[in-house]
Parts: sequence; C-alpha cells; structure tokens
Amino acid sequence: MSLVSDRHRPRYHLQPASGWMNDPNGVVQWRGRYHVFYQHNPLAPRWAPPHWGHAVSDDLVHWEHLPVAITPDMPPADDGGCWSGCLVIDAGTPTILYTGVRDGVQATSVALGSDDLVRWRKLGDNPVARVPESLYEHTLEAYRDPFVWRESDAWYALVGTSLGGVGQALLYRSGDLRTWTYLHPFVPEHAEPVCDDTGQIWECPNFVTVGGAHLLLVSRWQRSELTYPNVLIGTYRDRRFHPERRQRLDWGYRCFYAPLTTEDDRGRRLMWGWLQEQRSVEGANGTWAGVMSLPRVLTFEDDEVRQRFVPELTALRTGEPARLDAVDVRDRVELDVGGSALELRLTLERGTAAVSGLRLQHSEAEHTDVLIAWRTKRLIVDTRHAKGPHGAEYAVDSAPLGLPGEPLERVEMHLYLDSSVLELIADDRHALTTRVYPEGPAVDRVALTAVGGEARVVRCEAWSLAPSR
Repeated sequence: MSLVSDRHRPRYHLQPASGWMNDPNGVVQWRGRYHVFYQHNPLAPRWAPPHWGHAVSDDLVHWEHLPVAITPDMPPADDGGCWSGCLVIDAGTPTILYTGVRDGVQATSVALGSDDLVRWRKLGDNPVARVPESLYEHTLEAYRDPFVWRESDAWYALVGTSLGGVGQALLYRSGDLRTWTYLHPFVPEHAEPVCDDTGQIWECPNFVTVGGAHLLLVSRWQRSELTYPNVLIGTYRDRRFHPERRQRLDWGYRCFYAPLTTEDDRGRRLMWGWLQEQRSVEGANGTWAGVMSLPRVLTFEDDEVRQRFVPELTALRTGEPARLDAVDVRDRVELDVGGSALELRLTLERGTAAVSGLRLQHSEAEHTDVLIAWRTKRLIVDTRHAKGPHGAEYAVDSAPLGLPGEPLERVEMHLYLDSSVLELIADDRHALTTRVYPEGPAVDRVALTAVGGEARVVRCEAWSLAPSR
C-alpha cells in the first residue's frame, strides 16, 4: 500500500516517511527554527535499537525531515541503541545528552553538534554518567531519559529510574556536561502519597517552571506498559522537589506518552508527545508506526496546568467553516463537513439531555462518539464501533470534567482528527488522545447528538484541513 492511499496515515501530524517513531527527543528552538528529534528505526515499523530522527520547522505546522542525527553504530558504538534524552546549548555548542545502551546497560552519553544541528559526533569517553552502584539493584535496571537544565552555579540533570519498585528521578550536577556528580533522589520519600500509582518506573522526566510554578512531568511505566504521563506540581528547595498535588496530562490510555517540552523565543512552554499505535504490527500496513502529537502550549492558571493547541495550526484550515450557533439538538443534527482531516470547536451547555456530544460517522456501520455525560461530569470517547483491521484495540476512554463539588453546566471542546489520530482538549484542562482505525473513510459526516432530552449548542465550528508539507 502506498503512503498516499493509506487511509490511516495522518496527513498533518509529524512522522517520518517510513519506519518506527517513538519518544520526542531534544526539542528546541534554535536560530529561529523549531527542531524535533525523535526515537526512530528507519528500517522497519517496529522498535529496534533506536536512532535519533530529526525534523525542523519554521512555523510548527510544516516540517522538513533532515538526516538522522545519531545512530547506534556511530563510534563509540551503542549496540543497544541511542535512547531518549534532551538537547541544550552550552556556550553556543549544541549538545545532546542521551541514554546510550551497551551490553544491556543504560548510561548517559553526550554528542556534540554543528551550528545547524545536522552533523553530530559522540564523545570518545562516553558514557559520562551511570547509575550509582549502591542503587543499581533497586532500579529494575532502568536508568534513562536524561533531562538537563542550567542554574546559576552549574548544570543539573534528572535521570528516570525506579527505586524499590516505585518511580523516581535521580539528580546530578556538572560544571561542563561531561563530568557528573550524583546528588540524591529528586523527590523525597515522604512525598509518596502524592506519587502513588505514578508508575514502577518514571520515564522521560521534565523539570520546568511554568507561570511561576515548578512542574515535574513523568511518564508512567507500569508492568512493561507505557500508560500515560502525569505532572506533579510542587515546590523546589534545597535541590529537591516536593510534590503537593498532581494532574494527569492526557486521559487516553497507552496513546499520548513520553512528552518533552521546550521554551520558545516567545516565552511559551511547548510540549510534544509520542502517539502510540493501538493496533498490532500485523494489523498495520508494514511501512510505518508511531506519530508525534500536535504541539501544545502549557500554562499554569488558577493553580492548575492548562494546555492548548498552538494557534499556528489555524494555517491548515481551508475555506469557511461549517457553523451552528445557538441551536437546541434533540437526537441529532448533521454538519456539512467530512473527510480525513478535520478541526472542530464546540461549546455545549447543559440542557435536558443526559448525554450529548459528537458522532464521527465513518460509514453506515462504523462510528466514533465524543460525548459529555453531564450528571457524572465525564468526557467520553468511544471507539468500540469503529471496526478496523485485525489486531486493533478499541476501548472507551474518559476524562473528568468541571470542578469538584460543582455541577457541570458548560464545556468547550477543541478537537483535531487526522485519519487515525484523534486529539481533544476540553476546557483547556483535560486532554484525551486516542487512535481510530475504521475500515471505511476517516469521517463520512459529523453529527451533533443528544440522548434523553435536548442539548444546547452555543457554537460549533468545523473546518476541513489541508495536509502539511
């Protein structure tokens, strides 16, 4: 099957022409351009000892693929692959810190880049940091995904791991990015109540300040499942992070994972995540697997983390939107829009209906429902009625809505559909990302729906989108 005729291949999300993609790595804005590196197997649509793929954009919408940045066989070789990490600029020198795997052992290694970030060389004395011997037997052999930042006195790095079967990040300090001193676990043990059920291993830690708040993003590895990311909110003192509460960053299960962030020259904290396939390799077409999420802007407002799709994505809109304003819906009202690439913005108010929302109709026999359950205050995405190829996984994902102790009266949704990808953010608070693999068209038509009464549509706008270049 050609890529052009592959109805499940996204048209405007970032992904390589072929092969495997997973975690975003080394996201950065440099010399005015946005760079996204990523875990990549260029040879097949399945995981293998990873390379670092590389794409660049001037506008966060259209992406150009550049040569692979680092490979396992570049000397000194990493026979188990060049796993995830980050990119920083050290006195004008682009510097990658990544997890190099040799003989099954994970350690932190360094590669130095040219000014255009195209040519890279690994340090000859890699690796530069390892797990302390006193901790190794407690880590589930996990020591990966370095995240580095600069403070006034030195560079600091977090490395994701496990201590005693509970996710943790280890803190290091360096003056030159080459010689590292282990300090201590970043999160004190007494923080465990906040960290309950955040994973046996913390993968891809990000420690950032957004809107004056200290945030620690960690991805939940649990019994070999890559489940979802959390953000811990707390205080940073004495080189330790003290979490006080947490939020789930995305409510899709085993889809949006391993997010990585950067701050651009407009002061925005941008975030990308890996969108996992939710079908088997046998159910795919044999040429590609894995997609990068659309870039999102993280903010901290009203004492919580918010996220929004970057406004640059409006450049994909074609023509005038299909629009409804101030309409009461009983049963269903169809919109004059369809296709494999759509954007929808919908504002609903509570009416007499118990459940209301959207139906994405793929064919007469297949549909995906995006619903608001008003009484239980849940956002629901139901893909059980989209059949898809053999091996696809279909489920009902849901996210909480509204504020505790208050009735749910109004919901604003922003949704992007791109062939098999559905990304949704409700009220700038609750993201839910999933994959859909219908046998029919991506979407033949869209309908507003209500069950058990009337739903009040304040406004609905829907655009067909052009493919990115």
